[in-house]
Amino acid sequence: MSYWRPVEVYATFMKVAGEIEILPPHRLTDVVNQVGDYIELHDAVAEPLSVNYPVLSQREERTVIAKQSVILISPKEQVGDIVGNPAMWREKVCQPAAIHTVAFSMVADVHLEPRHTLRDQLERYRTDFVPVTNLSALWVAAIGAETHALQRAFALLNPAAILSFSER
Repeated sequence: MSYWRPVEVYATFMKVAGEIEILPPHRLTDVVNQVGDYIELHDAVAEPLSVNYPVLSQREERTVIAKQSVILISPKEQVGDIVGNPAMWREKVCQPAAIHTVAFSMVADVHLEPRHTLRDQLERYRTDFVPVTNLSALWVAAIGAETHALQRAFALLNPAAILSFSER
């Protein structure tokens, strides 16, 4: 039996809020990282990150998102009772990092395989979205422009969106 999980998908100037279908024992990470260039949302609406950026949008029954355009994907709420496949569990090491994309400046904890760096993970899994926890992000469109602060307990970061990073 599947369930629909509310998520927010962030791009450079847009946010799309909707629901993504997850088939247990898969997790959000498994669904986003499955093979394919697109993910599908249900009951989705696109919103600008800036009040000065107009969007002609209405709630859509079905919306397809191009993964290459995504910077972050975050669940709208933490769901503690949903457990993934225990066979997929691997020990990870928590590593604080500062990460910059074209649109966001952020600090978060990345979870890496023991004795590996974030660079190792990015080079090994080039297209897999990186799970991060304790995310604090600041959206900055331009110098002197408005900003948008974002704090999430969990998010998935598109490795193709990373401009620079520093492990702390």
